[in-house]
Amino acid sequence: MPITRRTLLAATSLGALAAGGFTLTAKAAATFYAKIVQEPGDYEARFPDILKLNDGRLMAVWHRATSHAGSIGTIQLSFGSTDGRTWSTPTPALANPDTMSGIDTRDPKIGKMNDGSVVMTFFTPAGKVYQSAWKPGWTRFTDPVEVVTSGITVKYSHGSPLALAASGTRTNEVLVPFYTTGTSGGAWFVRTRWDAPTNKLITIESPHQIIQNNNPVGRAYQEPSFVQFGNTIVCGVRAEQDGGGSPVIIAWWDAYVATPTYRYQSFTGVLANSHHLLKTSDGRVLFTYGDKAQARRPTVGMMINNPTQNWVKGTVVPIYDSGADDQANPSSVELSAGTYLTLGYNAKAKGTTDTASTSPSGGTLRVLRTTSADYA
Repeated sequence: MPITRRTLLAATSLGALAAGGFTLTAKAAATFYAKIVQEPGDYEARFPDILKLNDGRLMAVWHRATSHAGSIGTIQLSFGSTDGRTWSTPTPALANPDTMSGIDTRDPKIGKMNDGSVVMTFFTPAGKVYQSAWKPGWTRFTDPVEVVTSGITVKYSHGSPLALAASGTRTNEVLVPFYTTGTSGGAWFVRTRWDAPTNKLITIESPHQIIQNNNPVGRAYQEPSFVQFGNTIVCGVRAEQDGGGSPVIIAWWDAYVATPTYRYQSFTGVLANSHHLLKTSDGRVLFTYGDKAQARRPTVGMMINNPTQNWVKGTVVPIYDSGADDQANPSSVELSAGTYLTLGYNAKAKGTTDTASTSPSGGTLRVLRTTSADYA
């Protein structure tokens, strides 16, 4: 499974220490905006996701555990105010956490359905991807059920489920991204339909492989993540060559055809890991990712001005660097036109001073703010 990590940068004088123990650097454009939680004791917050609800509030979920892997993590949930400044006391995301007792529930991702409901997906180390639902007025998510992918029993997930726009009689369709390992594995999606009465995604097609591993030899394709523009799906796929960094793959296809024809681009010079695509109100994509070309894989972002065509590298904005190797799984939301909030976590152990391995703000999940002007 790919390593997921995160970082923190903000604009101030070089070497100054931010509140909570983060080192701020002059080259960063992001500013500290809010704190969602500092997990207690040895617990840490990782792999967060965020979206805006129909009532204007924000929803965030994340993985709470004592280590990156090898421990039993649970999914936490918090609701943010419409301005993103204040957040509710975190609770277990599942209404009945015992349904996943003793199982590490990893990399939660949330997607808003066209009726305002939210579907959360996550995976387990055994290679199962689950779905769970929330509806307006509720406080927790439903008991998880496995996402059905005919012929594929072992799979992992990273990107959020994407509710497609209605097209004629095609309504409530949702694409769920996932990936598999081995030379015949790669990046995939399965087409489902949101069934509001049962609060479930119902699989309606066999899985579609976007791109296959081992092409070229030694290449692995993971963590597909989607947005939709008109009839076009725009997808980012993490690429690894023999375990090392490789340029992220951008793929496009028609959202509604039964047998997609894919177009690809190797985004030269962009070694993006654990990325996130946010469709902005002005028709662009805010692309945030862990930059494997840099030490510690800090979180950076760039604006893609014409996302349905070959991507052109824009201004790369440093967003977040905790100073730890374990970082960079960004997720972003547009708070208002041209103002963006990105989540980042500090997975260092708690300590009285900020060092390479400890921090007074270890275990903290924070919100950072950028604007369109930062990406110009």
